[in-house]
Amino acid sequence: MENCRKVIPRENLIMLLMAASILLFNFVGIIVCYFVWNEYRQESDFVAENGKNLLNFHFSYILYEFIASILLILIVGAVLMPVVAIAYFVFNIIGMVKFGKHLNYKYPLTINFIK
Repeated sequence: MENCRKVIPRENLIMLLMAASILLFNFVGIIVCYFVWNEYRQESDFVAENGKNLLNFHFSYILYEFIASILLILIVGAVLMPVVAIAYFVFNIIGMVKFGKHLNYKYPLTINFIK
């Protein structure tokens, strides 16, 4: 929020709901999150920046889970899949808490697919 010039009412609630929708509804939540982000990113710097980070985070962790599932053949994936799933859940909860407090959050271990 420190660098945000364009502000809309309840933008922290919008981000909180975007993060919760992905956590609860997975792929449908990602689609909903994308459309909400696309709608509000012009109006709010907070939603634009954090929505982009949120989408990148989820795309990254989908990729990590896919790689871990391929590594199940080598038994390494049996260890990686739970670790990735727990990290995904924990980082998402931390992000939701930060968005609830109207703070920016840069998710760790994220690949920037959306620039």
